[in-house]
Amino acid sequence: MINQFEELLHDLGKVFHLELQVDRHNACSIQVHPHFVIQLQLDATQENLWIFSKLIDTPPGKFRENILKEALKANALPDPRIGVLGYMASTNQLAVFQKYPLKFLNGDKLSGFLGAFMEMADSWREAIAAGQSAPLGTNQPSRNPFGMH
Repeated sequence: MINQFEELLHDLGKVFHLELQVDRHNACSIQVHPHFVIQLQLDATQENLWIFSKLIDTPPGKFRENILKEALKANALPDPRIGVLGYMASTNQLAVFQKYPLKFLNGDKLSGFLGAFMEMADSWREAIAAGQSAPLGTNQPSRNPFGMH
């Protein structure tokens, strides 16, 4: 029997023209490009979908401090936010995640959220790789937070 998460992945797969399946960890990883993987997984209640991605290594020192300060500023913006930035101390990486109620999602809605999520993640990754502590204009409220027209 197919569960709600598997059905959502099937619908999303139709939108992206991909075969998406739940893995042995009850998650689904989508490799966007060699340095960018998005993981989809339900929470313990099976009511919310978590979207997660590691973004980039953050070198120790003042630069990392500046990155984390900028991430905190971005996290303090009013909702709706595309993603929440976090720091993974065990791997020294900046990461981004977001949670959505599963009952409101379908393949089309999730693809829109994922598109905005990928844009945000890429902008942070590219800025940090270029030596900036945040993407330009990050800490200003967005008029169109999910990138939909």
